[in-house]
Amino acid sequence: MTIQLVDAACQVEQAEAVLSMWLEFTSDKEEASKIGAILTLLYGVYQAIDRANQEISDLKHPQLKERRA
Repeated sequence: MTIQLVDAACQVEQAEAVLSMWLEFTSDKEEASKIGAILTLLYGVYQAIDRANQEISDLKHPQLKERRA
C-alpha cells in the first residue's frame, strides 16, 4: 500500500500528538525516556515531507512556482 505525501505528513503529526499526550500522562521515567526518543526521531519529518511535496508540485507545475516567487 502506498500513501500520498500529504497523508504521510498528517500521520506524522498525529503520531507526534499521541506521543506528546502519552508523555504528558506517564509517570514512568523509563517510559518517558523512550517516548521522548521516538519524538526526537520524528522531529522535522513533517517539514521534510511538506518540503518534498512542494518540490514535486513545483516540478509538475513550474508556472505556479514562478507566481510564488
